[in-house]
Amino acid sequence: MQKLSKIALFVGVVSFVPATANAQVTLAHTLAQISGLINGLIPIVLAIAVLLFFWGLAMYMFNANNTEKRSEGINIMFMGIIAIFVMVSLWGIIRILQQTFKVDQAKPIVPEVIQRGYN
Repeated sequence: MQKLSKIALFVGVVSFVPATANAQVTLAHTLAQISGLINGLIPIVLAIAVLLFFWGLAMYMFNANNTEKRSEGINIMFMGIIAIFVMVSLWGIIRILQQTFKVDQAKPIVPEVIQRGYN
């Protein structure tokens, strides 16, 4: 688990190094980078949840004689269904909020800083 967190930290740092090398990095650009990263991860996590469900189904079907393995397969299927339900529900809630408040997902709302010249 510790190795996985180190790998995730490394990937995160490496993915944002080119963005920070540019002198004109803005908050909007950083938010767009993070949004792109998250939007790329959502289908992967959803696919993992579906694979988790089918893994539990296979465990349930192939271990028909072993009740312990069957109950483990049922638990894995249940966790997969819960994960799919939560992700799709959050996806729908975010879409409803975007349409309600007329927020375009491509352009994040970033407050502008007023720069005042001091003489």
